[in-house]
Amino acid sequence: MSIKILTAKENPHVAKLKNEFDIFRVLDIKKGKLEIIEFFNKDGVFRGFGKDTKSAFKKAKKVLKNYYS
Repeated sequence: MSIKILTAKENPHVAKLKNEFDIFRVLDIKKGKLEIIEFFNKDGVFRGFGKDTKSAFKKAKKVLKNYYS
């Protein structure tokens, strides 16, 4: 298992989401063939799972937007 903190320099989409939803940390977790993206903000943790980082990021973003809609 590997855990990595995503920054705005590595992924431009992270900067946009941080400003829009007041996110203070984004984690990229790799566990075997499973990718997990976690967004942390004052309301909780929002997770997305997928086979690659892109699909996990999309699913976590969808969960975050559905929570605030």
